[in-house]
Amino acid sequence: MPDTVTDTADQFQFRILQPEDIGECIRLAVANFDEFRDHPQHISQWFERRITHNPWQSALPGPGVGAWHGSRMIGFRAMFAQPWWLNGKSTVLAFGANTCIDSDYRGKGLATALIKFSCGVTAINGSVTAGVITQKSFGSCGFARIGGEGNDFFRLRIGYRGSWEKRVGKLLGQILGSACDLGLRWRDRNLYRREFILDECNHCGAEFDSLWNRAKTAYPSCLERSSRYLNWRLFEFPTCPLQLLALRDNAGVLRAYAIWHRQNFANSVSMAVLRDVFYLPQDDPAIRGLLYHVFAYWRENGISWGNLEVASPRLTALFKELGYEALGSHGNRYQIYSDPPLSEDVLSEWYRSGIDGDYFDHPL
Repeated sequence: MPDTVTDTADQFQFRILQPEDIGECIRLAVANFDEFRDHPQHISQWFERRITHNPWQSALPGPGVGAWHGSRMIGFRAMFAQPWWLNGKSTVLAFGANTCIDSDYRGKGLATALIKFSCGVTAINGSVTAGVITQKSFGSCGFARIGGEGNDFFRLRIGYRGSWEKRVGKLLGQILGSACDLGLRWRDRNLYRREFILDECNHCGAEFDSLWNRAKTAYPSCLERSSRYLNWRLFEFPTCPLQLLALRDNAGVLRAYAIWHRQNFANSVSMAVLRDVFYLPQDDPAIRGLLYHVFAYWRENGISWGNLEVASPRLTALFKELGYEALGSHGNRYQIYSDPPLSEDVLSEWYRSGIDGDYFDHPL
């Protein structure tokens, strides 16, 4: 550790990152995150897809903030732009993706100093934090914590086929799993809507813009879900293998959709993570029909568990009504900074989705 390092961040220099600093950010992240040492392309790919090829990034003065000790970069906080519907108008938020501190300089208050300095990048910025200690830093910098005591995520059993295949082999496991799945189909009977059809999508066209324009005024705060954003985020420059399922009615009108990805575990067991759903909030048949058809689709594909990582007061109430298991956690909390502060009505109705932020640890 350099002799000149003290217990305060006062002697360090902080400034907004510029594109030419990205290479040094990548080197710092690779040197200080074990998961990137063998796969440095993951972090460079993230910067390329979330920063360099971000159509909204020009709304920010730079790709984040950094800290230097002399000529040495010792920390950075990457921030990428996201289009947002807020208070009835379009705006751009700076979303913090990760904060990296050189291991020689940890414990000196640099992470908190970077978070505080990042508040000046835009009038509104947000983050999702995974640690209780980090959340204290956000609180001390004036960020508002979104949501209740838990993170409002839920889990439910999707199917038994994978579990039985793990125990007794593929053929017998499929037979026994299908028998056990009858109970899950009975559980989901109240969600069933015969008027809907679920399709896989690999491109978002005008119908997605139509749904967005019809629905957005009902959301006090919501990530923009235009076809332009969805295509960029999911298909053109993805950082995680996300899949899109669209729900249409008998007239062919797009009523809702779900975004998800699959996590595979050992011996045939897998979990589907629901990253996002979107629908007109008052369209209760659509959200129930979407859940029914998505769960059935997952079950047909041999998925054992489903994590529902999208939250709003309306969705939380629905998931509780349906009896899904709440995943109580003090991690993964949304933190929002705004100057001037946002109203309590907007904060309490914040629509939280697994595609809001993006992280270095979602390689393709």
